[in-house]
Amino acid sequence: MSFDTRDLDPANGYPCTPPTIAMAAGDEKQQAHQYAVNIDISMRQHYAANLKALSKKLYPMLYAEATFSGGRYTLCLNEHTTYVCQESNPVYTQLKAIAHIPLGIYSIIFPYAKHSTNGQWLEPLRVYASQVTSVVERLELLDIPEAIRNASERILSAATSFMARLLDEKKFSIEQYEDFCHSIGDAILTNQTFAAKDQVEVMRGYLLNWKNLVGQETWDKMYVVCQCLWTVSQESAHEQIIKSTMKPEYHDTHMIVSEAVPTLDAAKLLLARILTDRVLAASVFNKFAHPEFAQNIYSLSTERDLLARSIGAELSLSRCPHGHS
Repeated sequence: MSFDTRDLDPANGYPCTPPTIAMAAGDEKQQAHQYAVNIDISMRQHYAANLKALSKKLYPMLYAEATFSGGRYTLCLNEHTTYVCQESNPVYTQLKAIAHIPLGIYSIIFPYAKHSTNGQWLEPLRVYASQVTSVVERLELLDIPEAIRNASERILSAATSFMARLLDEKKFSIEQYEDFCHSIGDAILTNQTFAAKDQVEVMRGYLLNWKNLVGQETWDKMYVVCQCLWTVSQESAHEQIIKSTMKPEYHDTHMIVSEAVPTLDAAKLLLARILTDRVLAASVFNKFAHPEFAQNIYSLSTERDLLARSIGAELSLSRCPHGHS
């Protein structure tokens, strides 16, 4: 609804606005609800402040970052001592880049697989083909060992030929792409295997040096926060490498894998929350008093939702035998 103020007479003041509009706190019932909400808001404020303070005091702690070049580890030994290392062998990056060429081609052409003859993909593929050719011309200058260089040569040769064919024909099919990939599957596997070998040797070597430096007792106390995308979060490379230096009894309790830790500070905050919740759980619930209290302690100490079992039980009661609600 709109008003034309030109029709209003200032001598008459202004049309009445309903007073209830300004009564944001609501009636007695609504205010009672807000009192309940306020205690949760206050809890969260104190909780957040506690986590922030605690996150600055949790040592030793290891933060593992997934990077395109093979990873970076940060060991926070105490408030004054931090060690950082990252994959330093160029061969890892080189082998991975060459093995990823089929993915590069896929990303350019597949959006147009339903109808490829309009050619929107031609120029991007031409540029990518030129980049691959630049590697072909300089392969001898890379750090790839002679024993496995043939695999990279096969990938590069097959990729340049495949892209040249597509650029010449100005169309493609999914079957053509699959045939190309299948023809170099064993070569990709060779690069994949050697890259893994290099990553383990380099990154595990850094960890063992640190472990020798700080001693077994300190290493046993160390918590690990491993940054990892969901797509590679199961048995991730860094999780496996780091666990290989830890005692098995600490694998489940001292290793945290999460996608929500893009920075060291975020990792410290997550660790503070996890450890705070574990202490809270053991303090609030007596696991000997009721079986569900033990389950609650487990939930608050792990990634399982506190309400998971209650929700599951409720759903099982409300679900009919045929899966209908």
